[in-house]
Amino acid sequence: MKINILCFSLLIGIFSLISLTQSSSSPSVSLLGIPPQDEDYFKTDTLKCKNGSKKFTRAQLNDDFCDCPDGTDEPGTSACPQGKFYCRNAGHLPVSLPSSRVNDGICDCCDGSDEYDGKMNCPNTCWEAGKVARDKLQRKIDMFKEGVTLRKKEIEQAKQVLANEREELSKLKNEKNILEGLVKQLKVHKEQIEKAEETESKEKEEKMEKLAEDQAKSGDKSDGDQKESSSSGDGNIGLSDESSLNKRDKDEYENTEGLLKDGSESTERLSKEELGRLVASRWTGGKTGHQENEIVPAKSNDGGSSETSESTNNEIFYNNNDKKLSVGNDFDGPCSMCKSGLEEPKDLYGINTLRSSSWLEKIKDTIRNIFQLVNLSPPLVDKLDADRVRKDHDDTTSRLSDIEARITSLTEKLKHDFGTHKEFYLLYDQCFETKQDKYVYKVCPFKEATQEEGYHKTELGEWEKFENSYHIMLFSNGQGCWNGPNRSLKVKLRCGLKTELTDVDEPSRCEYVALMTTPILCLEGKLKELEHKLESLYEQQRDGHDEL
Repeated sequence: MKINILCFSLLIGIFSLISLTQSSSSPSVSLLGIPPQDEDYFKTDTLKCKNGSKKFTRAQLNDDFCDCPDGTDEPGTSACPQGKFYCRNAGHLPVSLPSSRVNDGICDCCDGSDEYDGKMNCPNTCWEAGKVARDKLQRKIDMFKEGVTLRKKEIEQAKQVLANEREELSKLKNEKNILEGLVKQLKVHKEQIEKAEETESKEKEEKMEKLAEDQAKSGDKSDGDQKESSSSGDGNIGLSDESSLNKRDKDEYENTEGLLKDGSESTERLSKEELGRLVASRWTGGKTGHQENEIVPAKSNDGGSSETSESTNNEIFYNNNDKKLSVGNDFDGPCSMCKSGLEEPKDLYGINTLRSSSWLEKIKDTIRNIFQLVNLSPPLVDKLDADRVRKDHDDTTSRLSDIEARITSLTEKLKHDFGTHKEFYLLYDQCFETKQDKYVYKVCPFKEATQEEGYHKTELGEWEKFENSYHIMLFSNGQGCWNGPNRSLKVKLRCGLKTELTDVDEPSRCEYVALMTTPILCLEGKLKELEHKLESLYEQQRDGHDEL
């Protein structure tokens, strides 16, 4: 008897425990389908529809009668067509279903909570089904952890590059100021040199013109003197005729007296060309020919010249070594005369062979002109100095131009928004490509986005701004579509271990959407959120097992 009572009491205790467990493990019907974040909203006695259209009491919550047009009062039933049923799915990912699926005989929630009327037995498969999701979530968490580390490194590198370029910009501006002053100075110096060169060039031209005029006048005078001399008699002027020379001719005559004394027997039979060479050699301090020794006319046995000026094309001369030299009708030129150097003649002979003193004057003019032609006077401008100034001016101007271009480039770059921590700074000079079908899409942050097909390029947009807290890059005002809007592109940024363009789509006409992964979007806040989500899945599963 005692045994029977004991067994009966034990059975009652077991049934009570089972009933308690079932009641604790099963959510209240009135709270079915309500997300955890909305539970406090439904705890008051008087409730409002979320759209504010009506009020209802707590007793009307999940009473299978639709009081709110938006389905606020029936989250756990199928009474309202607009209602949503929340599956907690402990151990797996929670989902929201249309309320029409509640108690429809199909297990939509892995925990079976959508079929609570008992007509359908839905086993809880969330832990097994959630293993794939948990593994995927764990991989995402691991990727975020590595991405966060990469993001920190990129931020530090970006800040360093930014600081360097700001310092560079400051130095370039200072260097620009210095170079501008230097360029001005060199420009003034260069203009002075060019002005002096222009003056020198004009003076040379004037000298050459005057030289040409003097030569022309000298030639005319010589021709006139020769004509007058030939008409006056035998064409020879002796010592007794000295009184017929003007003062200038007398001076030249007296000067010539000393030049022609060379110890020879006589210069009486020298032609005017031969005598001219002797006179020219005294003016230039050189010899009249290319030979090393003194040149004298060839002598005959009777003391006269063996060869005279009868030959108009060639004349024969001998040096002191009796070496015969053939000399042209005109002497070798000013340079050869300047380099020779005859000894001074000792006696004066043959003055009567000079047809006119004007011919001697012509020789003097010719020699003077020779010195002018070789430009013995120092130049007004030193060529090496002028070349150096020009080179310095060109080099400095080129350097200044390069600096100004770099300053403009850096100034344009630094005006952009690179994120809260300047995390996007390193993307400025980079472009990213991906191929979709026959098109190659190219995105250059802060610059432009294009679509290329062979050699044809279409502008999808120019850089405009970031959107959605630096999660979207917006490119706008691209090439216009035929009979449509201008093209535009939105680049959605996601966390990834590498910055790359992974996908491009055109959901609307001429409006493109691309996906780009980058460590820059591996945020610590998102990492903590994912870790909390995974932890909550395990907690839900532990709570479910503890309740059982």
